[in-house]
Amino acid sequence: MSDREEYDGPPVSVPPPPGWRVEAVALPSEPRRLPRQDHAAINAAEQRARLITHWITLVAVALMFTVLIVGLLSA
Repeated sequence: MSDREEYDGPPVSVPPPPGWRVEAVALPSEPRRLPRQDHAAINAAEQRARLITHWITLVAVALMFTVLIVGLLSA
C-alpha cells in the first residue's frame, strides 16, 4: 500500500468516437407456429420408457444380489 490515504477515483476513460453505434437495428421476424402435440402418444411413450427402466433396474438388482450371494458362499 502507498503512504497516501485519499482515493483519486477510477481511471479516466476515453469517450467513444462519434458515430460508433449501429445505424439500424434488424427486427426479428414473427415466431413460427409449433406443430400440435399428441399428448396421448407422449404419455404412452413415457409410460413405456418408465416400464423399461423399472425392469432394467429390477434385473440389475437381482444380478447384484446373485453375485453377492455367490461371492459370500464361495468365500
